[in-house]
Amino acid sequence: MKKYTLVIIAFLLVTSPIRTAAQRLSNPLGIQLQLSGGFGDLRAGHYHAGIDIRTQSSEGHPLLAVLDGYISRVTVSPGGYGLAVYVTHPVDSLITVYGHLQRFTPTMADIVKEKQYEKESFSVDISFQPDVIPVNQGDVIGYSGNTGNSGGPHLHFEVRDLRTNELIDPLPFYQSQIPDTQKPIIRALRIYPMEGKGMVNGSDKKQNIEFGFDKNGNPVITKTIEAWGEIGLGIRAIDRMNGTNFSYGIKDILLTVDSIELYRSYIDRFSSDESRYINSHTDYEEWSKNRSFYIKTFTDAGNKARFVASRNSGKITILEERIYNAVITLTDLYGNSCQANIKITGKKQEITPPDTVGSTLLRWYDYNTFSAKGIRMTLPRNSLYNNLYMHYRVSPNSPTSPSSPTSPIHQLHPSPVSLHYPAQLSLFIDSVLPSIKPNQYGIVRINLNDGRRTWIGGVYRDGWIDAQINELGAYTVACDLNPPKITPIDPLRWRNKKKISIRISDDLSGISSYKGEIDGKYALFEYDSKNALLTYAFDDERLHPGAHHLIMTVTDRCGNQSEYHFDFTR
Repeated sequence: MKKYTLVIIAFLLVTSPIRTAAQRLSNPLGIQLQLSGGFGDLRAGHYHAGIDIRTQSSEGHPLLAVLDGYISRVTVSPGGYGLAVYVTHPVDSLITVYGHLQRFTPTMADIVKEKQYEKESFSVDISFQPDVIPVNQGDVIGYSGNTGNSGGPHLHFEVRDLRTNELIDPLPFYQSQIPDTQKPIIRALRIYPMEGKGMVNGSDKKQNIEFGFDKNGNPVITKTIEAWGEIGLGIRAIDRMNGTNFSYGIKDILLTVDSIELYRSYIDRFSSDESRYINSHTDYEEWSKNRSFYIKTFTDAGNKARFVASRNSGKITILEERIYNAVITLTDLYGNSCQANIKITGKKQEITPPDTVGSTLLRWYDYNTFSAKGIRMTLPRNSLYNNLYMHYRVSPNSPTSPSSPTSPIHQLHPSPVSLHYPAQLSLFIDSVLPSIKPNQYGIVRINLNDGRRTWIGGVYRDGWIDAQINELGAYTVACDLNPPKITPIDPLRWRNKKKISIRISDDLSGISSYKGEIDGKYALFEYDSKNALLTYAFDDERLHPGAHHLIMTVTDRCGNQSEYHFDFTR
């Protein structure tokens, strides 16, 4: 059991300069702060690394340096943070990050454009020395927007520890400016018998716990829970804040059983390499199938996230025929909290042994290999979160076209299993077709619920395809023979709009690269990946009045290529 007092004291000693800075970080926007996303919120495959600050459903708000420092980095990407500015604050041992910008300041925009033309690439990553672009607290460093993987106009704001590059919750810096009297809400409870070690109500399957609510909004269990052996609990929950309909993650989760603390997670900082532990912290199968997050109040053997502490890994051991009183308490930064009191009746039940027939045992801490006809797989150490009896099966695959390769569907386990580190997967192509180039083959993951295919890719090797995978699921080999599609948007109005707009798409492997040329010279097309949209704003320095010829070339990940030609007049 971790000693929380010692951990907190050590944290205070290490982060004292940061806590001093917290008292004087200024507002990064010149408007009232209101959040649409919180630090540590649960996202697909990661924890949210900052806070999302609303910008009144509009773009173009000035972004202000929150402390003295210097701009140390700017990035441009079609996804991710889109346009982003990084400011280093050496005196305060912090880095602040501003994401999804609409545009940079004019000086920075000129620097970025010069680098983009130099590299002939929209995506750039530029670093600066401390004396190049110094900033004072309150200086404008850019303008808010909606670029990258953003679902609407807002500022994604991060605070990082300069010494460790750990991500720190920015909300304590602004707690006095953002009121919150709303407590977390528990939406569902779940109980998990540990495989081969526990039973609940005569079953070894996870089950939802039925409940109602008392007058204070706390869950009240409505049915008897009888269990034996080793079990765990899970919750589906959200937090709320004043004046919004947005939902947020849970800051502090505490599980006690008979007044003994078994589990606690408190997310106030984490490193980027801990973010993938979300797939162990939550019920990964539930997320994969239903896009719903259940947080487990017990830890897997391979979960090394430092913001979690537990006794007996948070698992409840029931070996007496009596009532066990479990309490889950959820608390936000402001001290608002809710509780679920769960009475579990110890009742002896015969425990179902794990299903090991025909399985392959993969140990979470070990280097594992698996092979069968047409498949080879290797898993590095610590890639699994628990030991797994993997049940492999193979089934025929119906080719999607006469030109498709022949390869069966290899199902590595009945349910999806997340891997912390990628596994190397090799699949054999039963019938290599001479009409298909080696780089047009690739591994695809198949969603067995709806048949949807996700391109993984890989490298062709003597009839095999080698690729890396991040989960155990169903895989086969496919080929991508179709070039990307290039669709001009209203080209006859480009002259009046002073802008060229083109939509690009690919039906399987995805876009790898694109290049726009006007009169044989590189033209900077901005790429908005969430809308699959390329745009070129007429550049007075590079595009003079008169007739011009555009060539747009788009290539997918298999090397298939399309070209679009168009003559236009400025």
